[in-house]
Parts: sequence; C-alpha cells; structure tokens
Amino acid sequence: MKRSFAFLGMVACLAIAAPAMAGTTVPGHDPGKHPNRIDKDGNGFPDVGVTVNGHYTSVYAYDANGDVYWDLGDGRVRGTVGALNDLEQATLTRCDYVINYRASFDNDPFMDSGRIHNNIRCSGYDDNSKYFYQIVHETDPLYRGNSDWSVWGTWEYHTKVTSGLGNLVRPVNHVG
Repeated sequence: MKRSFAFLGMVACLAIAAPAMAGTTVPGHDPGKHPNRIDKDGNGFPDVGVTVNGHYTSVYAYDANGDVYWDLGDGRVRGTVGALNDLEQATLTRCDYVINYRASFDNDPFMDSGRIHNNIRCSGYDDNSKYFYQIVHETDPLYRGNSDWSVWGTWEYHTKVTSGLGNLVRPVNHVG
C-alpha cells in the first residue's frame, strides 16, 4: 500500500509535463485539434497568455514482483514490462487515471500555469482505492502557498482526497 501511494504521487506529478522534464508535450495538448489556438510562430504551441483545456487518460500498473507498466496516455509506455499482460495477473494492481487540466503553455510544451485534476481508481492485489488530486499553480486563486503541499516548484495540492481517509490537505473552513 505504501508503495502505491508513493507511485501515485509520483505519477500525478510526472504525468503532467513539468518544466524540468524537457522534451515532452502534455498528452491531450494537441494543437492540431485547436487550430485557432496555435501560436503565430507556427510551432504548434499556444502563445503566451493563451489558456487551453485538455483531457487524457493514463494507466499505471504493477505486480508483487516489482514489475511496472505505465502507459503515459500519449503512445509512450514506461516500466519494466511492455504490456499489462506481462505483469503477474495474480498480484496485479492497476490504477486508471483521468486527467483534466486548464493551463497556459506560454509558447512551449510545458504547463506554465493553471489547474490540474487527477481522478484515479486503483484496483487489485495491493490497492483498491480512489483518489482525487487537484493541483494548482501559484497564479490560481486557490493557491495557498503552503510548502507542506508543494508538488513541484510553484505548484501545490489544493485537494488531495484518498478514499477512506478524506482530504489530506485539510480544507480551509470559514468561521462564523
């Protein structure tokens, strides 16, 4: 169970292309589907200040042998095996991700500001839980500046819900 929590946090961060991960576009960010949003330079990325919505799915799975399969949602697969069927089925844990975002890419393939929603459903040998992570950039009105919930750089968890545990970020409650 501890292993899956660590991987879930990692995948939540890595599934969205952060500036430190040069060379990869965010799945679901297909400028060809939004020709009115393509930059004036013709490189296929939205101009500075243009906000786009995106959606994609991803699968992360592992078994008790330590083998991993990770379909990033854009045709790339990472891990120690090349297919889900290559994992030991008796000890398989599968996590299905639905990722939605509203972000600015500022003329490059990386999210520079915005908001990310990760809906995750895990089932199998090691984990049968649901998760919802909302990650916001410092320019978002929901950003609190709480370093305890920092994901990377100027991004933080606004909501981090785990089934059976609730919101681990402890939402702000109004008094009176």
